[in-house]
Amino acid sequence: MKYTKMPKQDAKERILDVAELLFSNNSFASVSIRNVTAQANVNLSAVNYYFGSKQGLFQAVYVRRATEMNHERLHLLYEAAEKAEKEGRELSIREILFSLVTPTIFWLFDQEGGRSDYIKFLARAYLEQASDMANVLREEVDVFDKFVPYMMKAKPGLTLEDIYWRIHFIMGTIHHTINHIDRIAMLSNGYCTVGSKEETRDRVLDYCLNGF
Repeated sequence: MKYTKMPKQDAKERILDVAELLFSNNSFASVSIRNVTAQANVNLSAVNYYFGSKQGLFQAVYVRRATEMNHERLHLLYEAAEKAEKEGRELSIREILFSLVTPTIFWLFDQEGGRSDYIKFLARAYLEQASDMANVLREEVDVFDKFVPYMMKAKPGLTLEDIYWRIHFIMGTIHHTINHIDRIAMLSNGYCTVGSKEETRDRVLDYCLNGF
């Protein structure tokens, strides 16, 4: 797949977009800086200028979208909390998990907006040891601390340890779904197919809710 330059896009954003596309379809080792700069139509030195190294570029691709996704999660969470407060009720665990699950599943289906490329990239990011991702993985998991108080209030019988284990299992469910969405057809011998983003989200949400 070839990258299509967007109008008025600056060099740094072009590099990130191209790198995201290349890293989502190829291993960290097989993507060269020259590949990236050629498709982004920038000088070879631009990657070092903006990101310091190929590792820095890989990590920047992760952080850019992880930050955006976490903003979406928190927007949905705070919006639901505000609605619950106006209605004079407690925020439900379903509303909390809805906020957590929805962005990742919806991005999986967003081919036109390009965010499905990031979901493929995300699948590789955890496996690419050469990219030294341990330095930046906190970018994703830190957001869950903001969900914990709401979860503890919705489920007062659970300990803090219980809550974090449940978040861990929920993220495992989400990651398996986005990494292996097509396996459901094989697993079910063709009986099950992938539906809309809303249907897929609701299936994941129902499963996670039952586990909570």
